[in-house]
Amino acid sequence: MLQIVLLLVTALTNPVSTPQSVTLGAGGPDAYGYRWIDNDTTAPNTPTFQWIDISSVGTPVTGLGDDNVVGPFPIGFSFPYYWYTVNSFYIGSNGYIAFGDNYLSAHPFQNLPSTARPNNVVAALMSDLDFSVGSPACYYWTNPAHDTCIISYLNVRWWNVPSSCCSLQIILSRPDSSITFQYKKIQGVPYNGGWSAGNNTIGIENITGTIGLSYLYGAVPSINTPHDGLAVKFYPPVSSSYQVNDVGVWNVLNDNSGGVFFYNQEPRTIWARIKNTGNQPASNIPVYCRIRNSAGTIVYSSQTTISSMTPGQIDSVVFTPDWTPTATGIYRTVVRTAMTGDVYPANDSIIVETRVVTYPAELMYDDGTNDGGRYWNGPNGGFGNKFIPPKYPCRITGARVNLYYLATPSICSVFVYKDDGPGGTPGTVLARGAITVNSTSATWYQLNLDQTINSGGFFVGAIGTTNQEPVFSMDTSQPRSYQGWEYTGSWAPDRDAADNDVMMRALVNLGTGIVELGPASINTNPYLTANPNPFYQLTTIQLNEVSTPFKIVEIYNILGEKVNKIFTTENSIIWNGTDRTGRKVMPGIYFAKLQNSQAPVLKIIKIN
Repeated sequence: MLQIVLLLVTALTNPVSTPQSVTLGAGGPDAYGYRWIDNDTTAPNTPTFQWIDISSVGTPVTGLGDDNVVGPFPIGFSFPYYWYTVNSFYIGSNGYIAFGDNYLSAHPFQNLPSTARPNNVVAALMSDLDFSVGSPACYYWTNPAHDTCIISYLNVRWWNVPSSCCSLQIILSRPDSSITFQYKKIQGVPYNGGWSAGNNTIGIENITGTIGLSYLYGAVPSINTPHDGLAVKFYPPVSSSYQVNDVGVWNVLNDNSGGVFFYNQEPRTIWARIKNTGNQPASNIPVYCRIRNSAGTIVYSSQTTISSMTPGQIDSVVFTPDWTPTATGIYRTVVRTAMTGDVYPANDSIIVETRVVTYPAELMYDDGTNDGGRYWNGPNGGFGNKFIPPKYPCRITGARVNLYYLATPSICSVFVYKDDGPGGTPGTVLARGAITVNSTSATWYQLNLDQTINSGGFFVGAIGTTNQEPVFSMDTSQPRSYQGWEYTGSWAPDRDAADNDVMMRALVNLGTGIVELGPASINTNPYLTANPNPFYQLTTIQLNEVSTPFKIVEIYNILGEKVNKIFTTENSIIWNGTDRTGRKVMPGIYFAKLQNSQAPVLKIIKIN
């Protein structure tokens, strides 16, 4: 779905890898050495279009809508990509996959490569496709030899183009490390401009978005416009002398380095994950953490050193001591690396918006000033924010949204959701109410409620019912929270989270207490059981009635913080009571959750 932006946002400037040469039917190389060739050329070794129907043997991909991302899904093997290997992928509804990045790419689309997220993208037809209409389908499949993975998009329309139809597939081939796009049917053109800049992208890029190979962007080059029976193959060099020395900050305090809330006078552990995104070993990497208040004064400082990292390695660091805030307010937590000879400084630091509060509190990411607005070119669109409370039990007493109208007053639905949907998306509706947006100037509207949560997070969102109404107020001041979400028939992280914060808030207070389970009810979960439970050194978590081959079990503490994430292809995992850094967790109550599942949460007790 297209959105209209009423505020001026500075365009991102992205470094581009070495320019590629393009001739009829062949192109490249990029800086690493990848080239492409299609079957529209008569050159040797052209790919042959041979559609592979996986609809009867593949795994159906559910949850795709208009502008969203689902996953991760297993490739089934370690696939060589640029100078590293990948083993799982996310599927974007807009015709692309991304290795290890679940950020949404939506209109307007950027050419590849692009440092704007998502990165590590393989885009067969990155365009405004819509899984919410017609009878589309998506499947993925890995063959028994574990050397080929196929992702197929079937009968998907372009948004707002009823007569359109796109069927295409991405083939990852381990024997020659190639990527092939096949186009079975391309009927129609993208909405609002057809094949034009911002409407479509075909190509690949690396983990930082600084190296990549574009096959088509808009109508350039026009000879590469996809058509029925087209096959395009991307293949790496036989060998490459390209050297990359790069160590960057992967994430800080949560999976998406999004805005966080701390409780005043209570200690919090500051952690980050650092990744060697280069192809050379690295050693003696200093990692710094600084927390500054709104006046720019440093209130916390810590440093550690990672002794060595192999290419592709992710290392978790915990800064000591814990930080105990002494005053409420807005802070910035900055983590940065400072490796000598680092070739890509853009990923050397991450800033996390950090707000310190006491209850009762108004959780917010905006500064109270409307810097402009956004609305959807189509009905049933909306925006929201995700909040992780700093203290439990958390009693949610109100949801506030800032809206206005352009032409006519409109009805808007305000929602509060629990974050128990697939992959932590909006799930259970905790509250819902209708409001009338009756002002042409930015106005706060409030939904009163009384809901208590004991772990995890929640969302405040608003969805309009009228085309181009209402306008959702946005704040463009720094820092960014990256906790904004958008709704276009399904919820997804906001495509413009790097540019603005959604002006929606939550009123919270301390709840009445955590409802504990009695000893007899600990193992009544039909999907997850733990034995022994309570446990001393380790416990086996059994995954019952779970048919997916690739499973992720997440472990949370009583504060709702994710302390570990365990991958498995088996029907059980062993948790030894450690966090993601390998440190033993404190005795107490923990919760195991099956990622991307509506299965109940399992309570686990660690006694020492």
